[in-house]
Amino acid sequence: MPATTDRNDDLSKLTDLAKGAVDTAVGLGVLGFQKLQVGRVELQKRLAKNESLSGSYSGIRSEALRRATKIDSLVGDALRTVESSLQPMTGRLPEPARHVASVAQARIDELHTKVSQFLASAAADTATPSTKRDKDGGKDSAS
Repeated sequence: MPATTDRNDDLSKLTDLAKGAVDTAVGLGVLGFQKLQVGRVELQKRLAKNESLSGSYSGIRSEALRRATKIDSLVGDALRTVESSLQPMTGRLPEPARHVASVAQARIDELHTKVSQFLASAAADTATPSTKRDKDGGKDSAS
């Protein structure tokens, strides 16, 4: 029987390590995402001050958002494909590993949802500034 106990201890240690790795990866992803958001806001502020660049910026921003949305869609499709491929194997895993797999999947889904929401918000923000400038006679209302 000691072999079974050792195996369970090893599985528990592996489960704990996997949980830690998933938490770390998701945490780093969230931190990186937040850093990108801060950089985006700072860039918007700088570009808003320089009127000669603001027209070009709008076009570049629209194109970047269009491409980012396309990439987000491709990532979503890839995640669904991987999830459906791994799902039959997940049911055969021991309980601790199955739990880790479900937690990892939930965290990945949360991160993807946040990215999708950010892209939707950014797309909405793209339309808003030009409307504000038109109403203010060409001046940004934040100035």
